Amino acid sequence: MFSRSAISVQKTFIRGVRFNSTASKATNAAQGFVEKITANVNKAVYWSKVTGELAKQVYLKEKLSPPSIADFQTVYTTLYKQVLQLSTKPKEVLSFAKNFGKNEALNYGSLAIQLLGLFSLGEIIGRRQIVGYPQFGSQTHH
Repeated sequence: MFSRSAISVQKTFIRGVRFNSTASKATNAAQGFVEKITANVNKAVYWSKVTGELAKQVYLKEKLSPPSIADFQTVYTTLYKQVLQLSTKPKEVLSFAKNFGKNEALNYGSLAIQLLGLFSLGEIIGRRQIVGYPQFGSQTHH
């Protein structure tokens, strides 16, 4: 009935359908993944634009301006001079440390705790867990 070439064509067609059905499932999964990524990117772009516009309005309303180069130079030169003076006179540093009062210690301690809390909050947000890091993949160690 069928010639040998017709049978081989039919087998190829059946293989092609199987391959295409598997490929279509993979394509649909990939399209769903791409759609999710695209939606998240669009949200991120939208909210970054909103944040930028809000920052621009605050910048204009408050009449803010970046510091000039002369301001940078004065700040860093005075800071450099102070460090040099303190490094040449260690007794003054020790006397300053001795006169360091309870109120200053509380103020700086409070500031340190706030900075540590903000750092920890950023770490928690980055890890998306309170303790430890997320585990991805198999747990075998090499």
